[in-house]
Amino acid sequence: MLRSLCVLTCTAVAIVPNYLRAQSSERKGGPEKGTWAAEAAVGGALTQGVGQGGSLIRFVGPKTALIGGFAFSRSEVENNVSFGQSTTRFTSAFTTISLQAGLRRYARTGLGLRPVYGGGLLVTRQSVFGDAGNNVGGFAEAGAAWFFNPHVSLGVLGGVSAARQDGGWSVGGSLARLTGAVYF
Repeated sequence: MLRSLCVLTCTAVAIVPNYLRAQSSERKGGPEKGTWAAEAAVGGALTQGVGQGGSLIRFVGPKTALIGGFAFSRSEVENNVSFGQSTTRFTSAFTTISLQAGLRRYARTGLGLRPVYGGGLLVTRQSVFGDAGNNVGGFAEAGAAWFFNPHVSLGVLGGVSAARQDGGWSVGGSLARLTGAVYF
């Protein structure tokens, strides 16, 4: 699935018209207006909408970017239950697939460490004990990214999310997701 997504992303970037994807090759600082980025993230599967995933980022200014992404997380829990002389093993699977769209702010321009924060809309599909449901809500994130050069960064983001689920709200959070991005 991840391989197919990478092929799809590369194909989409290849067919984007030049005026949408071009930026100065002489750029010395961080991303500028018109810069695109592809970001991969791992970790933080304690909340809806996080886990392993990726995002496309479009800078609308040197400090502001639009973000659209997806995330996937899956975990299994095994329990052994004893009934007299026999033991039965139960396996439960928890799967979350999510899409997000929002705005992200990078606190300073240029290279080096840049504080990051943002938020937006979150749509998830969860499967718990074989029962699936769709949820809609929001997310907020904060952290920092280190820009090694104008085209590569590595960062850590924490986040919270809330989603409407079965007449109530589901709230979650994560302390750290490791992110890596390539800017073009």
